[in-house]
Amino acid sequence: MREIYAVNRRMPQKSNKKLLKFCIFVVALLVIAGLSYKLFGPTAVEKAVNQLQFDSSITEAEKQTIRGALLKQSITFDGRINVAVKTSLSTEKTSAVLSVYVPVTNKYSSRQKITKAELGGTSIKVPAEVGENVRTSMAEMLGLSASKLVAFSGSLEKISDTTVAFIPVSQLSAKVKLLAYEGAYYLDSFKKGAIFRNAEFTGGSAVSLDNLRLNTLATKDKTLKVNMTGVTALTRVMMRKLSSVDDPTYFSAKIGKFLADADITHTSNEVSFKKGCTFSNAVFCAPSEMIETLKDSGVDLVELTGNHNNDVGNQYNTSSIKLYQSLGWNTFGGGLNVAEASKPFIAAKKQSKIAFLGYNYPDSPSGGAIAKTSTAGANSFDFEKIKTDIASAKQQAGFVIVDIQFWECYSYPDGYIEMPECDLPIGSQKDVFRKIADLGADMVIGTQAHQPQTYEVYKGKPIYYGLGNLYFEQTQWPGTERGIILSHYFVDSKLLQTKLSLTVYDESLQTRLMNNTGAVYLLERLKTARINAGL
Repeated sequence: MREIYAVNRRMPQKSNKKLLKFCIFVVALLVIAGLSYKLFGPTAVEKAVNQLQFDSSITEAEKQTIRGALLKQSITFDGRINVAVKTSLSTEKTSAVLSVYVPVTNKYSSRQKITKAELGGTSIKVPAEVGENVRTSMAEMLGLSASKLVAFSGSLEKISDTTVAFIPVSQLSAKVKLLAYEGAYYLDSFKKGAIFRNAEFTGGSAVSLDNLRLNTLATKDKTLKVNMTGVTALTRVMMRKLSSVDDPTYFSAKIGKFLADADITHTSNEVSFKKGCTFSNAVFCAPSEMIETLKDSGVDLVELTGNHNNDVGNQYNTSSIKLYQSLGWNTFGGGLNVAEASKPFIAAKKQSKIAFLGYNYPDSPSGGAIAKTSTAGANSFDFEKIKTDIASAKQQAGFVIVDIQFWECYSYPDGYIEMPECDLPIGSQKDVFRKIADLGADMVIGTQAHQPQTYEVYKGKPIYYGLGNLYFEQTQWPGTERGIILSHYFVDSKLLQTKLSLTVYDESLQTRLMNNTGAVYLLERLKTARINAGL
């Protein structure tokens, strides 16, 4: 019995030890669990995200955008926040924009704009991936029934030139044409000209999201705008007009502000400035005070490929180039000597790098307009040189524009009548410009034409055969009174869009934007020319 008792006395000691070990194990697990929760459990931001209450107006993609922005920007708050989406035709707080839908049509369409009143008689399409609830809210904004917005799939660039589509701005590219809506062009304002879906936050903690940035789309601060124009020749009859109006900004009064609304404003100035310049029909110069016309137009990039800059002596070309330099302007396509004339201009702004190259075709290789070893002039034309220049420019920039001073159209008739032949590429121009595109240029522009010529997209690359006159005095024919302003929009060196703005002047010699009727008429002419030229 004693032995049994002794055994029983030892058993509680073993049980106590087991219990102690078990308690230690449990405590350890709790500590580990607590540490794990602290280390790997929801963060304060994740907790905040989980407190968002989305209503039915928000798509799954928009929810992910909001959640992602909160996590990325590490914004926290306490309490629930209600989230809705408001669809509108304008926005004041671009940081709250979740998505934007812009009106587009076929690249070659003569349509420049669309209004709410015109939508009812137009085929309106929306990409199939856009949800039904979004299409419904878009239709309400446009004053249409939901059935009027037809879902489509396939390539955007294949939509007809009578079709208008509203697409996410993230899908916008140079393959389609962006339209102005209700008088506003989205890439100029970023606050109008489109349908906006803005996030709205309500609730006790909503103020915590005042600084939340949802918009990851292109913004004005990141979009490089370049205005490019054709012939500027501030001479002849313009000189006589200047003596009567006594104000060089008279000529730019109706177009200068429009031209200056860009990060870079270009023109091909074909005539050098000369103090005491006298009138001549064939040998050109511009009165020195005419520089004020270019200043008033916001010009800060001067192309020097023109034929007439050396007309009254290359010393005036030299002094004009030095004048541009003193104003902080840049030049290309010509220079103080052959070495300077051959250099590209590389524009590096707003996270984009764009290269500009220019060449004079008709005077090459040794005409009077061409730069020499120690005298000013235009850059000479040579395919091998162009090939090398483009390759070099591509090492420095993400997009290369090549401007060409080509032959001009001399088929103008007697009398104030149209001459369709001058809408077409001239002689070998189509082959020359296409070859430059094949050599690597991303865009080719003819800056010689005294009236607008047609344009095309060749192997995905835009070619504009002639931009017409910006400032000149040719009022003998309707064609020479017209011009094209190209407004390029670049994001990260990629061409997002080119807007064509059509200009006209008359005997007053004040260049102005065409009205819509005139613009559509000219674009239809160029469309006909494109077909006739087999482009």
